[in-house]
Amino acid sequence: MSEAAAKTPPAPLFSGIAQIALGSENPAELAAFYRRLLNATHGDLFRNGQWSLCDRSGWPDNQSFQNIVAWCWVKDDERSLIVVNFGPEPAQARVQVPWDQLRARTWRLDDGLSAETYERSGNEMRDGGLYVDLAPWQSHVFQVRAL
Repeated sequence: MSEAAAKTPPAPLFSGIAQIALGSENPAELAAFYRRLLNATHGDLFRNGQWSLCDRSGWPDNQSFQNIVAWCWVKDDERSLIVVNFGPEPAQARVQVPWDQLRARTWRLDDGLSAETYERSGNEMRDGGLYVDLAPWQSHVFQVRAL
């Protein structure tokens, strides 16, 4: 087996994750999910931008943040933040976004998977962390834009 083949998870693994996330084995629903995912991540930002893993934190009585992983990309004025709950239970976290340019501005977060839009304080996202509350296996693919 080639080294590349050894590092590439089999396609059914990805399909299985999508099935769990959607709660469906319906091929049309899975195809729609992958269309949204590919549309949200097709830009040059994801090929040539700077990638960073984001720290996340929780609270003494709520350690569910440990099931959340978050990372981000930046290239010029383009920014994206990905947040995923890799657990079978709801999870909450504060995601520390590592961009100093967030401060003193309000930002719009457009989720490419759900079409939801949020406005958040840059100071809060940079200093305290962006609060997220995700259902089991839920994820966000945010495009982050200054208002």
